[in-house]
Amino acid sequence: VGILTLVLCCCSGQPASLPWDLPASSSWEHQEDLVFIHMESSLYSLPCSPVEMEVADPTYHWVRDRADTKLFAVTKEGHLLFQHFQAGDSGKYSCTISYMKHGVPVSQTFHYSVFGYHVLGGLDIVLLFHSKLCEDEWTKRFLWSLQEKLRQLEIEQHCKLQLTATFCFPSLSDPSEEFIVQVQLEVSLFGPHWDEHCNSQDMETVTDCYHKTVRHNL
Repeated sequence: VGILTLVLCCCSGQPASLPWDLPASSSWEHQEDLVFIHMESSLYSLPCSPVEMEVADPTYHWVRDRADTKLFAVTKEGHLLFQHFQAGDSGKYSCTISYMKHGVPVSQTFHYSVFGYHVLGGLDIVLLFHSKLCEDEWTKRFLWSLQEKLRQLEIEQHCKLQLTATFCFPSLSDPSEEFIVQVQLEVSLFGPHWDEHCNSQDMETVTDCYHKTVRHNL
């Protein structure tokens, strides 16, 4: 009976790896992707991986390039949530997904540069009110009541109204008996929750949502 002996070696004199040998662990670093998020977006969900990965029992770990006092909001699927995105949320983010493959720990890290942007445009509005008084206390009460009504309008129209200046002066038609209260407003067409029906991940849908929002608010 013959005995067959298999000896593996390499030119360096070191034993070669057996074909069934597996590395103790494996990790990959992926190139950076650019992500643009509209300022004041109600909610934006950034996935850990730009492509869907079907792996068993993954864990996710998000980090930012600088210290941040805010805690990350991460879904069980590993999506990083941005609520009411602000300029300070822009920066570099990295997400590492870890899992087991054939009994070997595997990790993949994805890098993102996140930028906030804003669609330019808005309206400057001047409102004129006729009044019998031009006293400071009366004007303050009137403006308080006006702002309450404007807040309701913001909710209904998903716009943002900012009072910038007020003036009170005699009317040209009857300067002794009548006054004009002038109120100046800045109007943004993208107010709170303007994008609640938009899909932030789909740029074409978001652009269409911009157009509909502008047409509706105008």
